[in-house]
Amino acid sequence: MNEVRRFDLENPWVFLFATIVTWVVVISTIQTVLFDGELTGAVIRGTGSGFVCGITMLYLRKKDWF
Repeated sequence: MNEVRRFDLENPWVFLFATIVTWVVVISTIQTVLFDGELTGAVIRGTGSGFVCGITMLYLRKKDWF
């Protein structure tokens, strides 16, 4: 009855979501603080980069390379 919900990175959906959020935060921060860039472009770039990185890591983990 007392199930504890954990943040489990073994779930591919949680891992992909966490990777995308991390990339969006990092790229948005770098773009706006260091380069005075626009936030919308940084969020789009971070989402794309995070998605590609997450899918690649899931593939490598499935092939037992990582």
